[in-house]
Amino acid sequence: MSDVRIIVEKDASVGWIRINRPERLNAFSGTMRTDLLHALQELEQDPEIRSVIITGVGRAFSTGGDISVMAEIIEENDRPRFEQLVRAGADVVRQIDAMTKPVIAAINGAAAGAGACLTLACDLRIASETASIGFTFLRVGLHPDWGGSFFLPRLIGPAAAAEFIFTGGMISAERGERLGLFNRVVPAAELESAARGFAGEIAASPANVVADAKRVLRRSLSSSLTQVLELEVESQLRAFESPDFREGITAFMEKRSPKFSRPRPRAATPAKQEPVRGGS
Repeated sequence: MSDVRIIVEKDASVGWIRINRPERLNAFSGTMRTDLLHALQELEQDPEIRSVIITGVGRAFSTGGDISVMAEIIEENDRPRFEQLVRAGADVVRQIDAMTKPVIAAINGAAAGAGACLTLACDLRIASETASIGFTFLRVGLHPDWGGSFFLPRLIGPAAAAEFIFTGGMISAERGERLGLFNRVVPAAELESAARGFAGEIAASPANVVADAKRVLRRSLSSSLTQVLELEVESQLRAFESPDFREGITAFMEKRSPKFSRPRPRAATPAKQEPVRGGS
């Protein structure tokens, strides 16, 4: 599958997406952005999948947009093609945001530029001790995209976000965990098993409540306290009407592990896509 740049694998309740261009440190080129979008949509619509893990093949997670492609676009002064690439990245972020299933970034190596921002768009981040992350856009005269300007200050505060965006420096896994960029940092050899375990913890929870919790957490980033309180009430009432609530209480009283039901079907929420131009 060396010619498949976005690999989708299904392992019981976990869907894996592997960015597979290791010879270029998994830099995005061609149709990789839209292929990633379609992979996310496929896993969102699969009723057997409870969570999704995105990782890279080889020694990098992703170093963002391919610089050689950018040089070609500059040479041709092809603004429509460049805009299409930027909007395709935004579509990926919208899809992750709209999904009912948690998305975990398993950061196996360098995550830079758009690759770094892709990790921020995910719900959870687990990193190898050898991983690093950097918002390197300004180093090549570009502005952050893929939602980096939105997520980074909310995760680490505006001052630290400004430092990392303005300077474009790489951040070690240790410092990233200390700042709150990464939920967990583990030895490199344990990254995939740790990510699978993380996903397994989520799979043991009631899928419908997880979906509502993700929705409310995402909405809380741009909502007032009053709005979030109302969202919590609505979500609690849906949970009350679910058999999972009764099962959870019964299992607790009987001192056993609960057996939660399968997730209720939901309509797919595909991201808005722009017309493809320039063959990218």
